[in-house]
Amino acid sequence: MMPSKKTKGYLIVASKDSIYYDWACNLLDGIKDFYPEAKICLVVEERFLDHRADQADEIIFCDGHYRAKLWGMANSPWDITFYIDADMEIIHEDISKVFDDLGDSDMVYTTLQPEHYHIFADVDFPGGRFELCGAVCLYRKSELVDQFMQDWYDIYVDQQSGNWWPLNDKGEYDYELYPRCLAIWDQFTLWWLVNKEPKYASLIVGEFANNEKWNWWSILDPIKFPKPEDTVLVHMSSAASKNLSDVIL
Repeated sequence: MMPSKKTKGYLIVASKDSIYYDWACNLLDGIKDFYPEAKICLVVEERFLDHRADQADEIIFCDGHYRAKLWGMANSPWDITFYIDADMEIIHEDISKVFDDLGDSDMVYTTLQPEHYHIFADVDFPGGRFELCGAVCLYRKSELVDQFMQDWYDIYVDQQSGNWWPLNDKGEYDYELYPRCLAIWDQFTLWWLVNKEPKYASLIVGEFANNEKWNWWSILDPIKFPKPEDTVLVHMSSAASKNLSDVIL
């Protein structure tokens, strides 16, 4: 018997505010415009759903958590998934070629480039430095990767609510190496799992060869940082535009 062919698809998540659903539908349309054969899963709060989601191949309902995207990533229906933040816009047909970048990696991310540090709210902290960006993620399904994605969500929920934080030698929350202000970022959870969690040490975490192709930030000065001609995804989000006032710390 021939082995079944691996499914490959895209994942978009819209929760908490209807604006994310608007953006998600725009991204859904864009992917289908450039790549009509694309398989797309939309993870969305049921209350937002309307006819604009008809192009989605799979629909999964989520709750209204601020970072339901992490839960959505853990529940992807595809064997190989390319997750994309809803607040991104697709502008190039190479979206169909992204799966070629997985190689032997379990997960592939874009990275934070030093010349772009000025647009991020947090990069360096006493215990380390953010390197990976969670705006897009290409990953293959496996038992360990599934656990990673679920931990990313579960630990972030506890991190945000104050029920989890790295401990110091005294068994106390280590706010000296890891200031509490980092708790707002699921990027900190990602950093911890990749760099500090022993059970994920065997995961092969790769980086896209061309960061700007897959995650070009719209806030960048276009004169100093011109958008490459083959840019696929433009990220409309930034520290300046995020409304984080309702995230409880």
